[in-house]
Amino acid sequence: MRKRIKALNPNFRLMGVSLLLAVTLWYMINYFSDPAIRMTVNNVSVQLLHEEVIENRGDVYTVLDSTDVIPVVTVQAKRSVIDKLESKNIIATADARMMEEDGSIPIVLTTDKYTSSIERITGSISSVLLRVEPLETKSMPLEVDAEGTPAEGYVLYETETEQNQVDISGPQSYVRSVGRAAARVDIGGAERSINSYPAITLYDEEGQEITSEEMAQRKLHLNISSVKVTATIYQTKEVAITCGREVPLADGYELVSDPAAEPSSVLVAGAAGSLRGIDAIEIPSSDIASAPVSSNIHKQIDLEGYLPDGIVLPEGSETSVTVFVQVIKSAPQKSDESDTSATSEAVAADDAESAE
Repeated sequence: MRKRIKALNPNFRLMGVSLLLAVTLWYMINYFSDPAIRMTVNNVSVQLLHEEVIENRGDVYTVLDSTDVIPVVTVQAKRSVIDKLESKNIIATADARMMEEDGSIPIVLTTDKYTSSIERITGSISSVLLRVEPLETKSMPLEVDAEGTPAEGYVLYETETEQNQVDISGPQSYVRSVGRAAARVDIGGAERSINSYPAITLYDEEGQEITSEEMAQRKLHLNISSVKVTATIYQTKEVAITCGREVPLADGYELVSDPAAEPSSVLVAGAAGSLRGIDAIEIPSSDIASAPVSSNIHKQIDLEGYLPDGIVLPEGSETSVTVFVQVIKSAPQKSDESDTSATSEAVAADDAESAE
């Protein structure tokens, strides 16, 4: 290495030494003269002071455009001061008592140490922007959103919440923009009823979910954060529909065939023990016709009244059937007078044979 250095042109060696001396001299001058320099801090939070002046009026505020966070703060001071400052030493405040009519509040920037030594401190934004409006509370019905599908052979019969409404409070415009409140429950693959305590979710008027972050930004509050939900899961069974045969008929009429229902079967649901006790739903003949029948019947009958206790018709199942009754006139019969005449003629013929 020494041989290579010695082999260099003396001018190059001199230039290298000069450069090293210049850098050293520059550093020593800057260090000992303590020049002013700048430091930048990103995303400095602004503390809002004296919020009570807004709340005491019965109003509530929300921060617009994330102006409670300053994207960039620049601090100018001597090097010796800057070297001892950290981002946590930057203090940003906005006094609500200084709020303008447009909702803007000037931001005051300072540090919690070496304040008198700071030459300049500025932010990329200078004001916090607030939306101030009346505080409002409204009650909404609490719905249940069932997600998923029960196991095959099972259905969701109903859902029930322990509390059927929720109170929402916050800025008037945001409260009025809430379209519905719901609790979600997962019933995927379920074979039995479910009890759960899901969180309550809010949706706007267009059906879009209002996230927890958005609720915090809009200062929306609920009187309850979760609710007990019961999802009743029933087993299903296909059962026949039968009709009573003793339909009253008018004189001279008879049935073409037994009364029949269309559809001839229906899907019912219930607890396993209740389903074991039912194989068919019977519609009595008295409900098909109460007066003697002399013409065909097509009668719509609601099935709800014929279900045993504990048995229900699940959503999507037939709730009514059409009962068909067909009748015709009976074949005419010979009168008694005709029969007597024929018998007399036969007796006279026998007597004539005997006389011969």
